[in-house]
Amino acid sequence: MKHAIRAAVLAFLALAVSGCWDQQLLKDERNISIGGIDTASKGLIRATVSIRDILVSESGSKDTSEVHSVVARSTDHARELLDDEVSGQYSSAKMRVLVLGEEMVRSRDIMPYLDVYYRDPRSPLNARVAIAHGKAEDIIRLKMVGPKTIGLHIDNLLKSMELQSQVPRVTIQTLHPLDRGFDFSLPYLKLTDGMPKVEGIALFNGVHMTGKLNLDRSKIYLLLAGEKNKNLRLTLKVQNDDKDEGYNYTTIDILKARRKLKIHVDKEGRPRVALNVRLRVSVIEDPSNHLYKKEVLHNLEKTLSERLTKEADSVVATMQEARHDGFGIARRIMSFYPNLWRKLDWKKVYPSIPFDVGVSLDVINTGIIR
Repeated sequence: MKHAIRAAVLAFLALAVSGCWDQQLLKDERNISIGGIDTASKGLIRATVSIRDILVSESGSKDTSEVHSVVARSTDHARELLDDEVSGQYSSAKMRVLVLGEEMVRSRDIMPYLDVYYRDPRSPLNARVAIAHGKAEDIIRLKMVGPKTIGLHIDNLLKSMELQSQVPRVTIQTLHPLDRGFDFSLPYLKLTDGMPKVEGIALFNGVHMTGKLNLDRSKIYLLLAGEKNKNLRLTLKVQNDDKDEGYNYTTIDILKARRKLKIHVDKEGRPRVALNVRLRVSVIEDPSNHLYKKEVLHNLEKTLSERLTKEADSVVATMQEARHDGFGIARRIMSFYPNLWRKLDWKKVYPSIPFDVGVSLDVINTGIIR
């Protein structure tokens, strides 16, 4: 009995006196909400960060943004220099968005500057990644957009556009360099009248930016890639009425999308891609108001299908011109035709691969107007 009591007392003391030896308190850290990387002279980089603070007064609390920039040799070197500038302990663990300048992603391999995020266990791997027209620093130095800090504003902006299937959701984690046979795309930001806006998506070939798509075409791109999110709305021109332009457009919500992608290889070892998308849509806006007639409805389905197929062909042509394999064609050839893959010079072959793209749709809802 004495041994049992003694063991219980020792166990209690062990729990009571033990502590966390590696604790890092948030109150002691200065957490950045958004970071940016631009090119600098002599092969260096210019890193810019915005630190979010909350000022508390009798009238309430208010967000503030403190911006710092340093010229460094690497991402971790930039952390060291920023830690010397910032009062308190610098931390990127709560970073929401990482913005890369366009010149940076066009002229340099971005992976060396992301390496530290994959090695540090406290890295913000869920932080969104975007490209800035011009310099990332110009966007971050806005500090505030209305009552929100620039980091919170851009994070919410990208999240909203992801839900609307306008841009892909890409994080530091999904950009891991071990993903072969697939090219990624990133949201493309631009300052317009002093406000950061999403202009479309930046297309990458490997680790370099090689092209762009505007917002209308980025929706088609995500649809063809099978990356439709919760909502996807398109406004398409269906006729040419010289009297009133307002009658020329129809808006649809895409409710369901079925995508089939197949790769065929002929006897001479030349690949050909067949990509077909079948849609079920709801008409949101159609000023003609004649959809109760079956003939008119069928004609609209045919017109929309032709229009979407034409847009899809244009998107694929832009992708091939930018040498951007956003559908993972290389990955499929690696998996199903490994012998053929070893013989191909993919960089030369991909831009000339024939794509047979087809988009068809069925209108299943026209709203409450009959």
